[in-house]
Amino acid sequence: MQTIPLSDQHIGILLLAFGGPRSLDEVEPFLKNIFFHRPLLSSWIDEARERYRLIGGSSPLLGITEKQAKALKLSLLKAGKEIEVYIGMRYWHPYIHETIKTMNKKGIRKVLCLILSPYSTPYTTKIYKDAVDQAINYLTEEMERVFLPIWHINPLYIEAIAEKINEGLALFSSSEKADVQIVFTAHSLPQAMVKNDPYVDQIKETIFSVMKYFENYHWYLSFQSRGRGKDNWLSPDVEEVLKILNRKGKRKALVVPIGFVSDNLETLYDLDIALKEKAKSLGILLQRSPSLNDSPKFIKALTDMILKVLDG
Repeated sequence: MQTIPLSDQHIGILLLAFGGPRSLDEVEPFLKNIFFHRPLLSSWIDEARERYRLIGGSSPLLGITEKQAKALKLSLLKAGKEIEVYIGMRYWHPYIHETIKTMNKKGIRKVLCLILSPYSTPYTTKIYKDAVDQAINYLTEEMERVFLPIWHINPLYIEAIAEKINEGLALFSSSEKADVQIVFTAHSLPQAMVKNDPYVDQIKETIFSVMKYFENYHWYLSFQSRGRGKDNWLSPDVEEVLKILNRKGKRKALVVPIGFVSDNLETLYDLDIALKEKAKSLGILLQRSPSLNDSPKFIKALTDMILKVLDG
């Protein structure tokens, strides 16, 4: 498609995220969306509902993404770009197709799509691109879409992670810091899904870049939140890494959710509740570095990436 020069008023930023239930009543329909309305065991639904109850009764993802959008719009304005920032969720409201329709009605003719994950797999990237393309195909007015390139080693993004790791290390006393083991964790995926895929290599590239700031610390890569079923998933699981630390006599660990930019069930329950309980049972003092969420450094990184695309 030929690119046509447009004013800022005809360009929109679309932040794309997974989505999450806004109440306990929305947990079941949200899960059914994820599993394409296949039958689900009631015990699975009850278990998920209980986990959301334990983190406050809902997913914080929408609220965090709204804060990111607001901060990004202000940051772009300071850079001389008066551009609206919108939100589209893949599996819950506001759905991507709803937001695309709204943007089109407001005169947006070019949408810059930013998937709120620094890593790219053919499967995960495809679900967002397909959703955007399908929504655009239903429009009566033409709309051009551009997906921002992968950003897992963007220097400002790396600095933002390092900033949060320092905040996490500050949770330990001065005497404890030297013994802290850094445990990076990302969402596990079926091995068959990521065969010949850059996902794991990209995560490692991010870690290598970050660890230049922390050369005196030992680190481990782990995976978490694996799904049900008989598939072989990426390993080691984060709990297995804790067992390794226990066998080595290591009693201090900082878990860094390198695979997530925003807090969600996987950080607030899987790490802050379930993993901390496991660590306690092993005699390990476990702390977590804060998620990026809408931290100024992270917003600066997103702004930098968007400006490069707009200027390019």
